[in-house]
Amino acid sequence: MLKARKKITKKEIKQDKLVTAYFQSKDWISSAENKRRIYTILGVIALILVLGYFYLSNRKAKNEEAETKLSAVISLYEQGKYQEAINGDPASGVTGLNDIVNNYGSTESGQTAKLYLANSYYFLKDYDNAYKYFDDYSGSNDMIKASCLSGIGSVYKVKGDLKKAGEYYYKAAGVNKDLIINQENLFYAVRAYSQSGDKEDARKVYDKLRNDFPKSRYISESKRFEADFKN
Repeated sequence: MLKARKKITKKEIKQDKLVTAYFQSKDWISSAENKRRIYTILGVIALILVLGYFYLSNRKAKNEEAETKLSAVISLYEQGKYQEAINGDPASGVTGLNDIVNNYGSTESGQTAKLYLANSYYFLKDYDNAYKYFDDYSGSNDMIKASCLSGIGSVYKVKGDLKKAGEYYYKAAGVNKDLIINQENLFYAVRAYSQSGDKEDARKVYDKLRNDFPKSRYISESKRFEADFKN
């Protein structure tokens, strides 16, 4: 008489597959050719990790170096010695903003130097170079990014393109809603749009200024342009 066949459970099937996979992988690994492949892959991973470590370490060191040089040259900038700030003072060992940007532009401090360099050119009325470095900022600091966009707006303003100036002041106010300089940039945008004859955008920005900053002193300052866009 035939005996009833034992029912195989799902658990036993799963265990059998795991055992089979284990021995198959063991056989695959024991192959000399496959061992070489594994060692090669592990070697590549180790090399990537080592290179990544040295890259990050070097970048950190470069940023600290740039920060030190920037701190030294800012004293010239704050004294209004803009040309000296751009070129540096070799006699005092002070590196200029131009060299800091060229040699450390990939670091955060090098990016910050672009704002100071652009402002220096702006104050010297070299508006093309000012625009160049305002526009070239690619750091992660929202305050500096907004300041650079506002700087571009100021370049367009002195060149007589008031509508474009208004656009950049408005962009500057939209970088980060928590920046303290937003209300100032909104005011600049209202003024620029009003003076350009763009009533619609002037009114829109004025309303935003009133809604977002109801206690701002720039609301009263904006009212002197209200006649230009009220109707």
